[in-house]
Amino acid sequence: MRMTGGQIIADYLISEGMPYLFGVSGHGNTALIDAFVDRRDKISVIQAIHEQGAAHMADAFYRVARRICGVFTSIGPGAANTAMGVANAYIDSIPLLLLTGSVHTYMRGRGVLQELERTHWANFPRMMEPVVKRWWQPSRVDQLPNVLHLAFNVMLEGRQGPAYIDVPMDVQAEEAEISSLPDPVTRRPKGRIHADPQIVDRAARLLREAKRPLVLAGGGVVASEAEPELLALAEFLGAPVTVTWMGKGAIPEDHPLYAWPCGDLGSISGNTLAREADVILALGCRFTDRTASSFRRDVTFNIPPTKLIHIDLDPYEIGKNYPVELGLVGDAKATLGDLLTSLRAQSKPIDYRNSAYFARIQQLKSAWQEALRPTRESNNSPMTISRALVETRAVLARDAIVVTGAGNPQSQVFTEFPVFGSDQHITAGGFSAMGFELPAAIGAKLAAPNRQVIALVGDGSFLQTAQELAMAAQYDIPAVFLVFNNFGWECIKNLQTLQFGPDREIVTSFRKRDGTPFSANLAQVAQGLGCHAERIEHPAEVGPALRRAISSGRPAVVEALCSRELPFSGLTATGWWDVTVPAYHREKRAAYEKLRSGEALT
Repeated sequence: MRMTGGQIIADYLISEGMPYLFGVSGHGNTALIDAFVDRRDKISVIQAIHEQGAAHMADAFYRVARRICGVFTSIGPGAANTAMGVANAYIDSIPLLLLTGSVHTYMRGRGVLQELERTHWANFPRMMEPVVKRWWQPSRVDQLPNVLHLAFNVMLEGRQGPAYIDVPMDVQAEEAEISSLPDPVTRRPKGRIHADPQIVDRAARLLREAKRPLVLAGGGVVASEAEPELLALAEFLGAPVTVTWMGKGAIPEDHPLYAWPCGDLGSISGNTLAREADVILALGCRFTDRTASSFRRDVTFNIPPTKLIHIDLDPYEIGKNYPVELGLVGDAKATLGDLLTSLRAQSKPIDYRNSAYFARIQQLKSAWQEALRPTRESNNSPMTISRALVETRAVLARDAIVVTGAGNPQSQVFTEFPVFGSDQHITAGGFSAMGFELPAAIGAKLAAPNRQVIALVGDGSFLQTAQELAMAAQYDIPAVFLVFNNFGWECIKNLQTLQFGPDREIVTSFRKRDGTPFSANLAQVAQGLGCHAERIEHPAEVGPALRRAISSGRPAVVEALCSRELPFSGLTATGWWDVTVPAYHREKRAAYEKLRSGEALT
C-alpha cells in the first residue's frame, strides 16, 4: 500500500494505543497533522496554547494513566518551546514522543524560514539531544516504520524517557510503498530485569540482621509499580519508609511505617531515622543534593558507617554519590519480590509494632507534626500555605490527584500534605520546572476524568503557563487550580533574606516602582479566560471555595492570598541545602563555609 509519511505516523501511533497528541500547528507540520483528520475517531489531537504546556500535559497523562502521548510542533520556535517540558520529563524518566516539523530535505542548509543551519543544516535536534533518550531525523518516507517502533522501544526500555523524531516537511507529505507497519507486540521486549540472586540473598541477610533498617523509596518504585512489594517488605522488617520527591505516595502516608521525607526539605522523622539507620535500602533513587542535604554528614545520611544497599535499573546511579555495601542492578518490582522471597526463606516477619524501634518512629513522627502545628493552625490573614494545605486535604477525596511544580507549594506538599497512592502526587521532580502545574493538571484530568485533580501552585509559577486555562475552558476540562498568591517568588526571597540578610532582597517580590506590592487579580484573569474563579484571603474560606470550584464542573481557579513575611511565608525544614554565599558577606560566608566543610563528596 502507498502511504504518506503523515499517514504512516498516524496509523502507527494508533496501533500503539496512543490516546492523545498535544501541540500547536504551524507551517512546518501541516502535512503531518492533516493525516489525523481522517482518524479523529481513533486518536485525539488536542490544541495547546503553548508548546511547553503540551509537553507537560503529555508528561502528566503518562504518570497517571501509564499511556504514552505525543507532542507535535512546527519547525523552529515552536519546537524550541518544548525544551522545558521535554527536559522535565527526561529528568524524571517519563516517556513521551516529540514530533517536530523540519526543513524539506531538498532545502536543507539554505536557511529557509526557522531553520538552524549555521553550524549544521537542520540542526535543531542537537538542541534537544541532552534531554531525550534518542532522536531521529529520517530523510525518506520508507524509514518511518522502523524509526517509529524503535522510538517506542527506546521510550519504554530500561530507564524510561522521551524520544524525538524530527520530521522533514517533504517526508510528511510524500508517499512510499509500505508492505505493512511493524506490529508493536512482536517488536517489544517483555519481562523485568532481576538482580543477581546471590547478591539478593546477601542483601536479605544484611537487612535481617539490621537493628535500625530504613527504606528510601524513589521514582523507580513508582515507575515499576512496586508499591505492593515495598509495603510488604517494610512490614516484614518493621522498617520505616522515607521518600524522594518522585517516590512520594509509594506507601500510603497514613501508614504507621511512613516516616515522612528526608533531605534538605526533610522532616524531623525522615532525617533523624535516615541519619540513625544502620542499614539503608535505597530503591530507584539518585541521591540528589535535595535528598541528601547536599551530602553534609550528620544531617540526613551518614554513609558510611551506615551500610547502603542500592537497587536501581540504571547502573550509573549505583555508587555515584555514596559508596554501597551492595549494589543491585534490577527492576524495583522484580528485585523487591526476590528480596521478599529470600527474607521469608531466612526468617519470620518482625513483630514491629511492639518494638522499641517502632516506638522511636512514632515519637519522631509526632515531633514533626508538632513542629508544623504553628503554621498549620495559624488564623493569619493573608493565610499560611500550611493552613491552606490542611483545609485542602480536608475537602479532597482520598484518591484525589495533586499536582505541584516549584517553590514553596511544591516543597510544602512534599513534606506536609499526605497522599495515599503514587499516582496521586504528580510533581516536577528533578527539574522543578516552574509552569509545570497548570498544564500538568490538565493532562492528569484527561487521564483520570472521574477523579478530583487539583494543581497547588504559586503565583509566580502560575503566571508562566496561565494561558493554558483558555485551553482547559475550550475543551471543558474541569481541573481545579489553587493559586497561593504571595506577590512574588517568595521561596527565593526567603533564601535571599535568610542567606544574605533582610536588606538583600532583589527582583523576587512583585512591586511597583514606588515599592508597593503588586499582583494582577488572578481570579479575574481566569474568569477572562473562561474559568470559574474567585479570590479569598482568610483560611476559613479555603474549604468552601474549593467545594464550589469542584462542583462548578468547569476549570476553576481559587486564588488564595498568602503571607509574605517570615516565618509565616516560609516552610519548616530540618535539612541543609548548599546555596552559596558571596565572599563579601564575610561573617555569613564564614558560617556557610563551616557548614559546607561537612559535605562528604566521595
